[in-house]
Amino acid sequence: MRTNNLASSIPFSRLLLAGCVLSMMNGCSSHTGPEPSYEGCATDENWETFDSYISSGKVQHDPQKSPQWISPAPSPSATLPASLSPVFTFQPSPTSAGSKNGDVSCAQFQPVSVHRGHGTTPLHLAPISGTVFDLHFDSEGAAQYRIITTRQTATVPTGVWTSWAGKKLTITIYEAQLANNEVTSGLFQTVVGDFLIAR
Repeated sequence: MRTNNLASSIPFSRLLLAGCVLSMMNGCSSHTGPEPSYEGCATDENWETFDSYISSGKVQHDPQKSPQWISPAPSPSATLPASLSPVFTFQPSPTSAGSKNGDVSCAQFQPVSVHRGHGTTPLHLAPISGTVFDLHFDSEGAAQYRIITTRQTATVPTGVWTSWAGKKLTITIYEAQLANNEVTSGLFQTVVGDFLIAR
């Protein structure tokens, strides 16, 4: 007596296609950890790009091209107050000071929408070109917060920062040059070091 196995009767290519469609419906994301805060002209497309490079081991370590951390300086003995996040500052590399607001321009803060049958829907953000930074805030090996920004300053929301009271925070920063959302140089990584947050 012959029995049919439904799974084996479906071509693998169709199963693969179905899986891809489901992934796309769920946001087409294989990310781990929290979604970043996007600042300046950064977008979720940049998140996809940075995560792809990090997960595939394409990160580069070049002291001359890696992002330069400015302040506050990490120190095993220094303690940051838990009441308010400091303003973190950084630049593209030791030899490139950049500018506080970055070198990327965009119009994404101007609401633009298009009629699609019922109501309006925001237009997809345009690709960006220039320097993009990715800041990772970790504690005890676990991701706590993340900022992707085109600016050279960043702060953590007070509610998040105060929840870290008494913790040791490790910050890592990545930087890449993009042209229409495609990486042209990087990703470069700098492990900034540890910060102790007061209780």
